[in-house]
Amino acid sequence: MLLYIHIPFCTSKCGYCAFSSFVGQEAYMPSYVNALCQDIAHSLTTHKDSTLDSIFFGGGTPSLMPARFYERIFATIHSYARVSGDCEISLEANINHLSLQWCKDMIGFGANRLSVGIQSFNKHKLAFLEREHSAQEIAKSMENAYNAGFKNLSCDLIIDTPLDSMQLIESDIARARTLPINHISVYALSIDKGSRFATQKMTSIDASESEFLSFYARDVLQDAGFSQYEVSNYTKNNTPCKHNLGYWQGCEYLGCGASAVGRVGQIRSQAYAHLSRYIAYPLQRVQEALKQSDLRTESIMLGLRCIQGVDMSLFTLDERSVIQSLIDGRKCRIEERENGTFLVANELFLSDEITTWLLRRL
Repeated sequence: MLLYIHIPFCTSKCGYCAFSSFVGQEAYMPSYVNALCQDIAHSLTTHKDSTLDSIFFGGGTPSLMPARFYERIFATIHSYARVSGDCEISLEANINHLSLQWCKDMIGFGANRLSVGIQSFNKHKLAFLEREHSAQEIAKSMENAYNAGFKNLSCDLIIDTPLDSMQLIESDIARARTLPINHISVYALSIDKGSRFATQKMTSIDASESEFLSFYARDVLQDAGFSQYEVSNYTKNNTPCKHNLGYWQGCEYLGCGASAVGRVGQIRSQAYAHLSRYIAYPLQRVQEALKQSDLRTESIMLGLRCIQGVDMSLFTLDERSVIQSLIDGRKCRIEERENGTFLVANELFLSDEITTWLLRRL
């Protein structure tokens, strides 16, 4: 079982962000953590027979919240759940909040992975993305994390901004290589509904240029020793994000915190998104009953985005001819493993097109 915990507080909201987050609401942290711990206790009690294999704190900005609040959150988790010995416990973090003491405190609570939102080392691109840190702060903050004990470190980079070029992408990756990281996520800038960029009617760059930059970034990363295991994710020394892999493999997951989503069996649920409403009603959920066909569609979509692929047992014998067309066209391949037979996309960047083609014919 996976556990996602949402920490919605931010010091500012970046123009591209459409996630549930609240600026200048730090005064609500005590009451939010009270509600969150009720939520966690209830969720874990309801599924008390499960063992947690991954815990992920996302946001918002988890690193903005002081360590004293995490002490209570971790105590609640351990009071109500079995946590596996190799559980991955991740937190998202921003460069300007990574003090050595905060990192040490998180290690002390059991956290073992940080995902840090660097986005770029270029000051003009950082300004465009409305990030609060400077390139000069990055090395010191990552050093703090590493020296505190985080040996599983990831950073996020964003491409496909109007400022991007081959030279800028190569420079960002070259500087990221100097950090003590073993994982990089490279996300294409998305103008999502609800973000300030969308309100300002900002448009994405040309699709062909976006595709070229994605392929170029992958080439540079592969030359640097990082291997692609999902459309946007690259690992060094075989250290993929266990939590995200769980999503892509169709594992069940609990979601606690404002706007958090969970899925157990065929029920998907979401907590209230508004901060004050969540604090008042932390156990309430909006539920959606999923059909078996919905779960199969999700498994195909997510599986083709990563090297895990799609379990062939999801397809009927009558559908195998459609699968064979993908293999004959060199779009996909079949991989035999100890745990089954899988359909794997030959080019992860084409997974959306492959999925669309496949689902129309099943």
